[in-house]
Amino acid sequence: MEKRDLELYFKTSLNKKVKLLIPEPKPDLTPGEINTVMDLVIEKGIFGFPQGLAVEKLSARIVESNVQTLAL
Repeated sequence: MEKRDLELYFKTSLNKKVKLLIPEPKPDLTPGEINTVMDLVIEKGIFGFPQGLAVEKLSARIVESNVQTLAL
């Protein structure tokens, strides 16, 4: 089974790096849409992390992997 995740990385108010993981993003996601979402996360303080509030965009990436479930 193919798996896709969108990983958004931010710097927080406590100068820590945090990751926001979005499983199965839409296939035609654009860099502009990702930037808009990351700006909203910062502007609105949508997510409070134990490491502080997101204050700066660091990076974003889409990670694709092949997941195989094993019967035990």
